[in-house]
Amino acid sequence: MRRQLLLTAVISSLSLAGCASWFEGSSQFQPTPLAAIKPLQTLEVKWTLQQAAPAGSFLPVYANGNVVSADATGRIRSIDALSGRIQSDVSLKRGLSAGVAVSGDTVLVGTQDAKLLAVDRASGKTLWEQSLTSLMLEAPQIAGDKVIVRTNDARLTGFNLADGKQQWSVGNVLPQLTVRNDGSMRAVGREAVMVGQAGGQLDIINPQTGNSLWQGAVATPRGATELERVTDVTSRPVFDGGQVCAVAYQGRVACFEARSGSLQWAREISSSRGLAVDARNVYVTAENGSVWAYDRQSGRNVWKNDDLKYRDVSGPVMLGRFVLVVDGEGYAHLLSNESGGIVGRSKIGTSGPVNQPVSLGSSALVQGQDGRLAMLNLG
Repeated sequence: MRRQLLLTAVISSLSLAGCASWFEGSSQFQPTPLAAIKPLQTLEVKWTLQQAAPAGSFLPVYANGNVVSADATGRIRSIDALSGRIQSDVSLKRGLSAGVAVSGDTVLVGTQDAKLLAVDRASGKTLWEQSLTSLMLEAPQIAGDKVIVRTNDARLTGFNLADGKQQWSVGNVLPQLTVRNDGSMRAVGREAVMVGQAGGQLDIINPQTGNSLWQGAVATPRGATELERVTDVTSRPVFDGGQVCAVAYQGRVACFEARSGSLQWAREISSSRGLAVDARNVYVTAENGSVWAYDRQSGRNVWKNDDLKYRDVSGPVMLGRFVLVVDGEGYAHLLSNESGGIVGRSKIGTSGPVNQPVSLGSSALVQGQDGRLAMLNLG
């Protein structure tokens, strides 16, 4: 509670002073006006659906041709990914704090009274229920036959997917101040779960035992005050081709060798918004909305795009061979992976800051803080 109050007080004082807000940079900066572009690639809105707001901890999940979503009211929807038609729509009649993870017909969500629920996707019937030590503020991760949950007290816990029995639990110590974390875990098959931590740490854990396979420092806290030392990994790390990359707020972007944890390179940048990779580059949205590309092997800066500064830009994802970001005025932008230039744009109708989209290869799911869900396709 003290940690939360301290953070709230800091944010309030900054806002009243007209200085930098926690995430959006200085309030004196106006959003960069959108310049006209010559479209080289069509970006289509295939369908949209209005969900309940806020949607910060309820990113949709793609599963076997369907999009599965949940909201804070306890509503779970299964949506046909091609048409946007609702296949099932159930209410748990329980408030939710986070969700969702999907395995077959089973959906896992966290409740506002600190429970982990496994429910049948079509009927909403509770299959099993487990008590947690605190609220779950991000979606659980499924790694093989285990469900991995992180609660607000920084505890990681593993449960059996089949029956919900707890298998292990590991506690972590939080710094005095932290940035709210709506999702910085990602499972890699059955073998590992990548966990971004407060204090700039990246942990790779064994989902069967909870033991750490290795730990790496994405960034190191520094500064004279607790506020200056806030350096948290608050977005999902990425794994590709034997390489793990992560980025920290008030810190760095860093890439590691996946098996040994050896640091390959790191570059100074502040981001709570996330990153994406393709075969050549790592892409990061900075706190001010600039989008950067770094060479995956050397960390060399390949390009930087400042056309969207101060526009509440989301974290990037790959959409085909392009880099997709969405701004706070509801525009989706396609950037060239080679030059960083904007080559496509579409108005999608979201309002306010947007969570990092979910890449589906040649499609992407976007959900705004207003709850609006949109499926985007390359034309």
